[in-house]
Amino acid sequence: MKNENENVLDKISRFSFVSAIIGVCIIGICPAFGVMGIVAPLVMKNKGAELSDETKSRNKKAMIAGVISLVMFVVDLVLIVYANSKLGWF
Repeated sequence: MKNENENVLDKISRFSFVSAIIGVCIIGICPAFGVMGIVAPLVMKNKGAELSDETKSRNKKAMIAGVISLVMFVVDLVLIVYANSKLGWF
């Protein structure tokens, strides 16, 4: 059951987590999803926001998933460059 009086920071945390998971699911093709998974929790941490334990846990998971998504983006770029130079696919 959803809480209608949910804190704005909880909503941003949930959005960040979902964005990071989408970034992982699409194998890092769009780095914006990974960046959103990293930036929102960093801003909350730097501003010193008081967060619930659930939100802190979700932010940590979002940052991990965001980093994984960005690493997969780099791997995608390396594979494209390799396929272009060695295999002549593009």
